[in-house]
Amino acid sequence: MTQGEGTPFDTQPEWPSEPVGATDPGDLTLPLYGATFGQAVSRFYGSYARFSGRASRSEFWWVMLALTVVAFLCGGFVGAAGEDSALELIAMVIMVLFLLGCAIPGWALLVRRLHDANLSGWMSLLTVLPYVGIVIQIVFGLLPSKQLGERFDRR
Repeated sequence: MTQGEGTPFDTQPEWPSEPVGATDPGDLTLPLYGATFGQAVSRFYGSYARFSGRASRSEFWWVMLALTVVAFLCGGFVGAAGEDSALELIAMVIMVLFLLGCAIPGWALLVRRLHDANLSGWMSLLTVLPYVGIVIQIVFGLLPSKQLGERFDRR
């Protein structure tokens, strides 16, 4: 008798190879694997300060790209405004407001990304370490999704 013919070896449970994700981009309770740029940014602001649940790698990296591009554009606008001008002051205020407005949702996104990799969200505090914080955030963003991370979902 071979293993495929109904032997006791067939009693082993089958586990899905991938964690369960959202099929509808509007469902913010589960991560959206393979999210597009627009979907990721929309979900980022829709889950503004939600530290529970999970976020996929695509959600994380699309948002990081968007935030980096906007920060560089704001910095370029501040630099082009010239010194000691009212335009420079306005550009600085807009840039600071943008950075403050994205701090909490960015931190929440990193916590949800850590949850998807089956790690504690408290590990996000390692990003405040001088000089290595950005490297840690990149490493956390590259971690693969794990099925055990589903324990952080609210059902």
